[in-house]
Amino acid sequence: MIFVKILILRVVKSIKRSKMKRNLLNSAIVIFITSILCFLLQTTTYGLKPYNLPVYDVKEFGAVGDGVTINTDAIRKAIDKAAQDGGGVVYFPPGIYVTGTILIGNNVTLYLEAGATISGSVHKEDYEYGCLIYSENAVNIAIRGRGTIDGNGESFWKREKGRWVTGDWRPNRIMKFVKCDNLLLEDITIQNSPAWTVHPVDCNRVTIRGISILNGIYEDDGPNTDGINPDGCTNVHISDCYLQCGDNAITFKITDRPNGNRICRDITVTNCIIISDRIAIKLGSETHGEFRNITVSNCTIIDGAGGIGIQMRDGGLLDGFLVNNVSMTLKDGGQPIYIWSHRRTDETPFGTVRNVIISNITAVGDGCIFLTGPREKYMEGITLENITLFMSGGREKEWNDDPPYPFPVFGPQNSPYSIFCRYVSDLKIRNVQITWNSPEKKDWGSAIRCFHVNELEIDGFIGRQSLNSNAPAIWLKDVKGAFIRNCRAPKETNNFLKVDEGTEHVTLMGNDFSQAKKMFTVESGIDLNEIFEMGNRKPNSYLKNK
Repeated sequence: MIFVKILILRVVKSIKRSKMKRNLLNSAIVIFITSILCFLLQTTTYGLKPYNLPVYDVKEFGAVGDGVTINTDAIRKAIDKAAQDGGGVVYFPPGIYVTGTILIGNNVTLYLEAGATISGSVHKEDYEYGCLIYSENAVNIAIRGRGTIDGNGESFWKREKGRWVTGDWRPNRIMKFVKCDNLLLEDITIQNSPAWTVHPVDCNRVTIRGISILNGIYEDDGPNTDGINPDGCTNVHISDCYLQCGDNAITFKITDRPNGNRICRDITVTNCIIISDRIAIKLGSETHGEFRNITVSNCTIIDGAGGIGIQMRDGGLLDGFLVNNVSMTLKDGGQPIYIWSHRRTDETPFGTVRNVIISNITAVGDGCIFLTGPREKYMEGITLENITLFMSGGREKEWNDDPPYPFPVFGPQNSPYSIFCRYVSDLKIRNVQITWNSPEKKDWGSAIRCFHVNELEIDGFIGRQSLNSNAPAIWLKDVKGAFIRNCRAPKETNNFLKVDEGTEHVTLMGNDFSQAKKMFTVESGIDLNEIFEMGNRKPNSYLKNK
């Protein structure tokens, strides 16, 4: 444990300065205590291996934690010495250490004691690479401890119309790690970022555990203050974090970089609490490559414009994105699930989205679920399972009735109230329940709309249209193959299913329509032979009239 090692060093120094070495008894006591401390040092903490590296106290290299002195040179001397010696722990005792860019080399750990703060300089000339902390092509690097890293974001912004906007210049990151291997961020607090907070680029084996990010939100929202943005990274594990961000909190992306990695894969996010001004957990919108094997689980989203988002905008491939056990409460137009695929320009290729499973979700939002792919390349293999939605309807949405195509990429707060899915193949909606806020508005309309969908399965759905609406509970248009089973129409359901133009091969089995006025309606031009129904409980009104 690092604090034990520091204590040992202080004991040794006290021996040298005191007269204890002349006193045999006192020396024996010191040796005994030191032996115990050494034993403690060999134990493990949080399952990690014990430190066997030397410790470099930044104060011994001239750093002053007075909140005024610029300590860039002193901190670099400590880091350089640790790197030259083959690695070590650069220790920050309690104090406020103002600094410019910190460069981290191989096998170096920065350890911030509780009460220690690394504070970013407010002067442009103190920065390199546009970052407060930077490392490139390094191995086995870490930033740990219970201390704080403060980016002093407000020093680089200006206030306009009640919001923060970018000033003349700002650091573009608090932390940026490029092509590093075995990176660890643990337990620290990072606050007041002037822009993106943590940006690993083309890194392998990244562990971010137990950190807190505290950036301004709402009226104190700084411009582009993202949280953690793994960019072309592999083998990433993010866990046990609290993230308060003025933009997207966690974003997986592949930016267009010369000689950059074109794959972002094998990533887990778990046990995090998130509050965001944009989308809490997002993939994209920079998608210049392949995304594979990404899982998100056991997270709580306190607020955001969106909960879970995918934005495939630059071509690329997404194959394997799993979200499980997430609870969220979103305000002011927040959309719980938002999956968007199109292209940035007319020259950009269409991306591929397939094998996405989102399950075990409870959500409160001003919308429900929005999926929109491109006509030219349907999204494939989307499963929505065990989802409970409460639609609060706090924002007016002018595009609810007829969402534009292509839908604006950054428009989750304006997406429809309902579950709206279009240009998708192999879509499964299982055990989903929608409850409308009260008083209900007729403009909210249908609970589920599926347009231009191939191979649709709706199983175990509970829901209806909003009250006083003439819309059906479920509306199918240009759906090629639909299997609807085990669904239940609650009280005050009008027409449960509308089969509209272009829809073929619809099967209804084992559904309870007893409380609906109608099981289904068929628009003109639809061959009734395209609809097969068996084993359904008919509406009570049907049985009374029979």
